[in-house]
Amino acid sequence: MVTLPSLTERHNLIGETKFHFKSFLHIVHRQLLNAFFHAPKFHDGGLLKNQPVISSSESNLWNPDDNPENWILTAGKIENLRIAIKCLNGIEISPNKIFSFWRHIGNPNLGKGYVVGREVREGCIIPTIAGGLCQLSNALYDAALKAGFEIIERHKHTKVIKGSLAEQDRDATVKWNYVDLRFKSSIPFRIEIEISADKLIVQFRSPGKVTGTENKSKAILAFSKLNDCYSCGNFACFKHPDRSLSKPERAITTFILDERWEEYDNYIQTIGTDKDFFILPFHQNRLFSSKRYYWTIKNEGNVATSSLPALQRMVASRVFSKFRANPFSLGLALDKRVAIGLSKHIPVESTHIIVSQNLLAFIWETGVLGGRTFDVLMSRLPMEKLHERLDMAYAKYPESKTLNDFRASQHLIDLENTALTRSRHIITPHQEITDIFNNKSIKLDWSKPKGNGRKLIGKKILFPASALGRKGAYEVRQLAKELDLQIVISGRAEENLDFWNGVQTEMAGVDPFENIGLVVYPTYIEHQPRLLLKAITYGLPIVTTTACGLSPSENVTIVPMGDFDTLKRVVAEKIGTRP
Repeated sequence: MVTLPSLTERHNLIGETKFHFKSFLHIVHRQLLNAFFHAPKFHDGGLLKNQPVISSSESNLWNPDDNPENWILTAGKIENLRIAIKCLNGIEISPNKIFSFWRHIGNPNLGKGYVVGREVREGCIIPTIAGGLCQLSNALYDAALKAGFEIIERHKHTKVIKGSLAEQDRDATVKWNYVDLRFKSSIPFRIEIEISADKLIVQFRSPGKVTGTENKSKAILAFSKLNDCYSCGNFACFKHPDRSLSKPERAITTFILDERWEEYDNYIQTIGTDKDFFILPFHQNRLFSSKRYYWTIKNEGNVATSSLPALQRMVASRVFSKFRANPFSLGLALDKRVAIGLSKHIPVESTHIIVSQNLLAFIWETGVLGGRTFDVLMSRLPMEKLHERLDMAYAKYPESKTLNDFRASQHLIDLENTALTRSRHIITPHQEITDIFNNKSIKLDWSKPKGNGRKLIGKKILFPASALGRKGAYEVRQLAKELDLQIVISGRAEENLDFWNGVQTEMAGVDPFENIGLVVYPTYIEHQPRLLLKAITYGLPIVTTTACGLSPSENVTIVPMGDFDTLKRVVAEKIGTRP
């Protein structure tokens, strides 16, 4: 009977040196071959994105057989997959042209951000840089077989892992650059790859379908017991780490935060631990102090910042917004820079993310949320809902110069919609947003400012915003004319210079509630109703819309958006007159 060499024999220093020397020779040989015949490199032509899916493959990201010590290798594998799929997602391959895995991925050892993951080598699962890319090649090979493509080059693994495609003999190992996966098709096809919270999903799109028989083998091969360096138990192997020095790694939650809301800061304090990781635009220190970004953090050692793009955003938003026809587009572009900077600091071992909404779409686009669950701290309506709301108001007031300029691209809207759909929870104190995501929302209480105990009595009407169409300025102007109201305005911006002609108005002073008897706010959009919350503490009656984010109460009357007749009737009743 022939006995296999022990792990020690396989992984002694001499054997390891031989392995790397042989690998070097293979790499040189493949490089010479590629000099004469190099598979083409394909790109996203955008021609096949609406074609039907002709085949797909799904595989689990997390290994149920991992133990608390070696799961970090799986986390590293998933990080490597996030990087690799950026090279493949969306590429479109021409008919009868050969697709090569390594032609598109490139050398993973050359500073591309790959981390330590799992690699199957000589029958063992060992830690290695860029380990885990075989899961991607497995899925591509599986999808290619299902589509009936011609396989040009494919290599089996030396080890079958439970739950992997190797159990069904549908695996394809890869090793830079001499162990490649190559296939071609008689029809054009598009590769689309996605990482959900727990699966790697590969699918091919094409206008046609390859004729012929598919390898339909469903035989399940015997899987090998996990035999990685952290749990194989062979302490004699020179590659085995000193277990007295190894520390079990645990998954952590990472908070990617932007502007501070008191409601969200309180929420994080209730759920956070000292092991959580925080990524912020700025962090409080002797050189910088701002309540706008001052989040309560339990462990000051677990903080990363991306201050340069955040500083650029701060300066640009103040200097250039006055010269931009659409300041909203400027804000999106600046948020994107900050989001990309922040996303680079996510620890590999982070399996759950809590992210501020204004950063969400841009972070989703980077792919770093793949393989992770995530919650969203909602700071506004979804962009698609914002557009619908603004369009509704613009249809009523087409003369407005502001209702038609707050727009995002359809690409960005789609990114945000997808990310919001894939999120685990939507966290918000805003009642309207809670209603939109009622199946998965976490409703927080608004943080009300402390009142001074005084009850305000006056005859003036407070409009707690700037005179802009999206804030309900047209409705307030019409109300003032028809009910002969005196309006106090808290904001400085206006639709145009003579917007309030014929209406008795004044600007709010230091105390916007002085001599106020009623707050009227028929807004279409409001994300932080801070003045309304303060008015509640003073016991002032409020007439507003569902867009304000508040629930109806003793002092808060909610009317439908854009319904002037109802608004007029309710306001007339509040001031004791009739229309």
